[in-house]
Amino acid sequence: MALILFVCKENTYRSQIAEALFNSISKRNRAISASGAEPSKEISPDAVRIVRKVYGIDMSGQKPKMLTEKMLSSASRIITVCDPNDCVLLPKSYNAEHWNIPKFEGMDEMEKERNLELLHAMVEDLVKRLEPG
Repeated sequence: MALILFVCKENTYRSQIAEALFNSISKRNRAISASGAEPSKEISPDAVRIVRKVYGIDMSGQKPKMLTEKMLSSASRIITVCDPNDCVLLPKSYNAEHWNIPKFEGMDEMEKERNLELLHAMVEDLVKRLEPG
């Protein structure tokens, strides 16, 4: 079983959504998410709402987590999911993949749903690459 680590600055929205989507789609692997800089006290209620509305996934039990060395060393794949202008920079030795996902905060509902669909498509593609057939 592969462990996928989704990382963003606050671990409140994008990385939490990626974790929830991955864990709902994958049959053989598991994802966790973490903050590479400043974990929030709670995940965004708006993230919980939109994921439940669009995909029927309840992510209300997820909590922000601070990125640890153990997470980094245990991960089969590390993916940063942030806007390049405000992203967590990991040392090159971790060979992290970067997904350019803009901040949902400040978007109208239609933009949020479009970006959620983009993130969902990227997660689905990752699962297909990890679990062919």
